[in-house]
Amino acid sequence: MKGSVVRIQLLIAALSLTFINSTETADYRLSKSVLPSFYNLTIKVQEGKYTKFGGSFIGEVSIKLQTNRSDVNEITLHKESLTILSCLIYNKDNLLQQNVTNTSLMYNRETHQLTVPLIQPLIANENYTLYFKYIGYNRYEKNGLFSTFYKTDKRSYNDFMFTQLEAVYARKVFPCFDEPTFKAKFQLHIGRPSGYNVTTNTRLIKTTNEGDEHLVDHFDVTPIMSTYLLAILISKFQARGNLSDFAVLAPPEYYNYTEFSYTVGETLVAAYGELFQMPYKELGNEVLRFASAHWTKGMAMENWGLIIFSEEMLLHKPGYSDGHKNEELACRMIAHELAHMWFGNSVTLSWWSHFWLNEGFARFYEIFMTNELDSKYRMYEQFVVDNLQRVLELDAVSTAQPLTSPEKTLESSAGINNQSNVFTYDKGASIIRMWRNIMGGDNFNKSISSYLKQYHLKNAIPRDLFAHLKQNWPAQPPVDLDTFFSDYTEQVGYPVVIVNITEDKQRVILHQKRFLSDPEDGSDATLRYTIPITFMTNHENYNNLTPYTYFEKNMSTVEISFKEPIDWIILNLKQSNYYRIFYDKPILDQIKLRFSNFQRRIIPVESKAQIIDDLFNFALAGMIDYADVFEFLEHLSNEDRYIVWRAAYHGMERVAKRLDPKYLPHFEKFLTNITTLVFSLKTAKSSDYDRALDVYNRDMHVSWLCKYQNTDCTNQVKLLFEGNVERPSPDYRATFYCAASRTTAHALLWHLYQNETDADEKELLAQAISCTRDYRTFLKLEVLQLFPREYQIDGLLQIYQQNPDLVTPILSTISENIEQL
Repeated sequence: MKGSVVRIQLLIAALSLTFINSTETADYRLSKSVLPSFYNLTIKVQEGKYTKFGGSFIGEVSIKLQTNRSDVNEITLHKESLTILSCLIYNKDNLLQQNVTNTSLMYNRETHQLTVPLIQPLIANENYTLYFKYIGYNRYEKNGLFSTFYKTDKRSYNDFMFTQLEAVYARKVFPCFDEPTFKAKFQLHIGRPSGYNVTTNTRLIKTTNEGDEHLVDHFDVTPIMSTYLLAILISKFQARGNLSDFAVLAPPEYYNYTEFSYTVGETLVAAYGELFQMPYKELGNEVLRFASAHWTKGMAMENWGLIIFSEEMLLHKPGYSDGHKNEELACRMIAHELAHMWFGNSVTLSWWSHFWLNEGFARFYEIFMTNELDSKYRMYEQFVVDNLQRVLELDAVSTAQPLTSPEKTLESSAGINNQSNVFTYDKGASIIRMWRNIMGGDNFNKSISSYLKQYHLKNAIPRDLFAHLKQNWPAQPPVDLDTFFSDYTEQVGYPVVIVNITEDKQRVILHQKRFLSDPEDGSDATLRYTIPITFMTNHENYNNLTPYTYFEKNMSTVEISFKEPIDWIILNLKQSNYYRIFYDKPILDQIKLRFSNFQRRIIPVESKAQIIDDLFNFALAGMIDYADVFEFLEHLSNEDRYIVWRAAYHGMERVAKRLDPKYLPHFEKFLTNITTLVFSLKTAKSSDYDRALDVYNRDMHVSWLCKYQNTDCTNQVKLLFEGNVERPSPDYRATFYCAASRTTAHALLWHLYQNETDADEKELLAQAISCTRDYRTFLKLEVLQLFPREYQIDGLLQIYQQNPDLVTPILSTISENIEQL
């Protein structure tokens, strides 16, 4: 009977709501004339036929609001995929002022704006309450309020629900002013089936019994915050810790896997409070919970008081997911999401066009705090090769974006969602790192602390941050800070500094231009930048990263003079600043000598990695020949540090993918020659005494050398695999199994696969089996008849990606069997 009533209500509501046709000049932004201050939101989940969570939920929301004008004749807010059942307006005395008929409501599908017409204008500075009753829908797109499940060790399925509202999905859960600048307080009341529990942003106050095995949980009021930070989790999860303070939530079967993440979270919350001189609880929320969700890998959301992580970030199963890489990931992601409690939740961006005020800082502190937590990960060094150098590649093409875009260029839902990209995260963090290195830690920390305190529970724009940085910026060397900040936030791209040395070796002349991977791609090559200049020579070392001078954008050249001739010079120490360096041949030849064994530690590891990465990118841009790059790489034969090799392999990957298979034996010989020392030190055998970067280094070398058929690598892996009944360490397992699969040990992997009960490990083994060189058997038997469907596509990709010398016959065999495939 209840279902029939709901269907009739839906039909009436759908027929009566007036729709506004979208136009080319649609205005996506809400007027600031009406401001919400409080949402009282009730959501009751409906049961489905086969699950506790049906396809819809009933919602009621009362929004307290005011206007700052006297001529407001309508209220416009957001909704998407909600069916409005009723709409009421109450005055300051809580008396009904207007029952708004559905036929008078106007909705714009393109902008998601719902307009409520008013019979009489709102009075300025008086409180009103806008009430809606509506029906919402469980999402399949994993946004809004949606249901999903996790598989237990008993191979059964348990369902649960949670929200993902960033950036513009709160409007799918309740009618609201769904822009970050409309900050308000929220109070939630969530109806759920008995046997489940509800967690939201704040602590539970009480539970009431609605009868029919349904309960309603009532929660405390949130701090003032934006709509996208609201969170709901309905589950049977178990908590490690105290739900009224700090806890980690996970399915009961995974409870024993949450100890590491709980300890890291507890430590980092205290560390952030001390660093910013603003303890978490003083921000306005007493509770903080982490929840592990069966979600898209790599996903996490910084909801205030209830941070939701994908499982691999929080759960560490002994022997399976508790290696160095797993623990580093947990530290980084917990540090990242916790940083948002200050950057994003407390101090919120005013509009999505400067999303880097949230994500750039979160990425920066992800690196900074993980390094402070455990220096074994050497996060400052890893950042250079894994974040800075990768975003430099993307920032040198025609699709590059500035950190801060004009607000008008970023208004639609699609545009806002696309703003969450590598520029926001990695370029933002790279620029923030540059500022900190120039200012020094103490000055930077003072600026950030004062910025966070001034804009606590408010919205901010980039110039608000810049004002605080200016207060503590070093007076020397002088620089136009407005231009400097603008060059790297509002302007796209970055420079390359061209370095020439005079014959007497006492003067170095610098030029600059914008670096482009393809100078003919239509990008604006005339852009110039304000460049901090740091350097070291055989006489001088400005190792504190304070600029010697600035290469201002209106200068044609900058000259550095020395009292005595110099043998060599390295600029942009530790790749501290956001640009590339192009050395002329005499200087590069001298640098090449410093890569030799007895002097290799002179050059900082980050600078060494930069030189290699720059050379590969200059070859891509046609500024040098690839032969010169590979000649330079020969000087790595005495290098054993992970960071340097990480840069080298990344550069070689682009080249190797384009090599004709007939040249691959020559490439393997080259690899063998330059890696003899490092592979003899690391070998294919792991050790309990390996440091984190040693593990990463071994894993990387085995992956490359075995993939390109290095005999020593292949033999070592085969002997170790066939002669060892113990599993390799989690860090090394995927690479080791893949390398073993290319040998006669392939059959042993099938034995492990068939007897494995852990779902993630089974998937890893399936990927490893797909590295086999017996491609005919794999394509005709294993991938189609022995693999379940969910592994088949990845298997096809893996076999040709992991056997570059067999690409042609593999693709030919795929074509021969295309109908069956």
